[in-house]
Amino acid sequence: MYDDIAGTFFNGHYVPTHAEKMAYQHNLPETWESSVRYGYYGMYLMAAMIFIAILFNLHFRWTQRRRLSEPRASQTLTLADRAYAIFRYIGYPRLPTSVNRFIAPFYTSSNRANFLLLLAGFIFTTLYCFAVTNYYRPPFYGSPPLGLRSEWLAMATLPFLIVFAQKINIVAVVIGTSHEKMQVLHQGVAGLHFYMSFVHTISMTIQRGMPWDWANNSIFWTGYAAFVPLVWLCFASLPIFRKAGYEFFWFFHLIAVGAYFGFLWIHVWQYLDGPYYMYATFAVFAWGVVLRLGYMIYVNLRSGVHRARVELLPSGTISIRIHTTLGWTPGQHVFLRFPTVRPLESHPFSISSIPQGARQPNEMCFLIAPQRGFTGSLKKKCEGAGRELDLPVLLDGPFGHSRPELRAFDSALLVAGGSGIAYILPLFVDLIQCLRTEACVKSRCTTVELLWAVPARGQSFSVFSGTIRSVAPTDAHVEAILKDLSEQLPDGFEVVISVFVTQPLDEKLVVDDISASGCSESLDKLPSMIQWHTGRPCLASTIEKRSQMWDGRVAVTVCGPLSMLTDVSNAVTSVQLDILSRRAKCTEMYLQTDAFDW
Repeated sequence: MYDDIAGTFFNGHYVPTHAEKMAYQHNLPETWESSVRYGYYGMYLMAAMIFIAILFNLHFRWTQRRRLSEPRASQTLTLADRAYAIFRYIGYPRLPTSVNRFIAPFYTSSNRANFLLLLAGFIFTTLYCFAVTNYYRPPFYGSPPLGLRSEWLAMATLPFLIVFAQKINIVAVVIGTSHEKMQVLHQGVAGLHFYMSFVHTISMTIQRGMPWDWANNSIFWTGYAAFVPLVWLCFASLPIFRKAGYEFFWFFHLIAVGAYFGFLWIHVWQYLDGPYYMYATFAVFAWGVVLRLGYMIYVNLRSGVHRARVELLPSGTISIRIHTTLGWTPGQHVFLRFPTVRPLESHPFSISSIPQGARQPNEMCFLIAPQRGFTGSLKKKCEGAGRELDLPVLLDGPFGHSRPELRAFDSALLVAGGSGIAYILPLFVDLIQCLRTEACVKSRCTTVELLWAVPARGQSFSVFSGTIRSVAPTDAHVEAILKDLSEQLPDGFEVVISVFVTQPLDEKLVVDDISASGCSESLDKLPSMIQWHTGRPCLASTIEKRSQMWDGRVAVTVCGPLSMLTDVSNAVTSVQLDILSRRAKCTEMYLQTDAFDW
């Protein structure tokens, strides 16, 4: 590359011959060829974290299966119970809402476990880049060591960055989570990739920012050409921009990804391990796309073209019903694409119904609180058609981490905020049905409590009735579920439903609201076990009391706004200390969370 001017001076700097440059690097601890090992270190770190997560998942699954086949556990606190309590105390907490509101526009915060994983990655890459202070070489004697270290660490994160973003996610499967929970790690690893790419770009510019490089060295300008779309990808993905116009973000995100991969390939394909990282990245990307497209085609061709009955309920909620032979489990979601509404968009929605059986005709139901964008367009289309219409729809899924492990706990507390009941109620009904079955091995859960916070009482009647009907597709099934909820349970079983109306009550408005919701005829059928409260629930106090009332193993599941997730997560964290100090009656408290958005 420097043959034309080798052995001469350029801009006051001696340009060595190739032999002189190799002789100079041979006497240094870091040569150009040996720098690839930093990429291996990065991959070892990622692989080690995934392996540890797999071990935890295997132990958890094995424990769940064992509990379902054993009688009720003793109150003895085992070593495993103590270990899980410690790990949960470390991993469950979230930033207080008062702090998170300032961070949320720029960073999607999660629990402390995800933060610590990303912090470990940040410390690891920073130390490997900067702990060895041999940063630069003399001009024309080779790339700076700092630029090479950061280059290979950035390349090592690239395949993981892609796999963490995929819907059909092999890593999520083996570690026992769902693809939407991986989005925090996807965004975090993207931050590490940008961090290392930024260090690489700056160090290379400092070392080699000369007129000759700009004019004669293609690797110089291709690096900048790749860095520009990377900057767009990272900054346009910040929550403040992504949520302002998700459809716009998604479209240009794909374009920027294509531009970045194209220029990055030109930048690295001739050098050391560069092409191998790109091959791995392309293979992971192609595998995910082919697998998802193939599955989507199979789902939509197996039963023919699906049609959705879309209805705008009096409460303003959108109800969607789709007849299908597709199977699913409580807690899963599906991406819906309506070709006649917004054909280029698909959005995830929690399935609020329970299937009657695998490979049998089922009705898949959704309850959606319309917002801006796609759901707003769907609402307008309903209003224009007289509040109800049939539309062709493409299904993509189901996805998500199903929740059968709730059956392996002795007690379950289910917490919903507003329309989060559409996610929580199928779990609740599933546990109730398990309580009444004679197959005792199916579930060991004997106490179930549903806590629901809703703005208005009339809205609660409407949404509760609509959700019951989405869980049970026919009137006969509705009657059966209401009967299950209302009838006396066998001895030793307990079911409680607590509804908190967060807005002040006005009796006249309540009557008008109920009448407008179309639920006045259903009031007598509502379960008598429902307890009505005014004001916001004190979640921390409730969870602490349940830990002192319920023995054995307790599961807490929450779906609602971020503030509710934060309160529940931090309350469950506090209980872990009570478990370790034996102030709590329960021996375990496990937490599941599901947010409105990602």
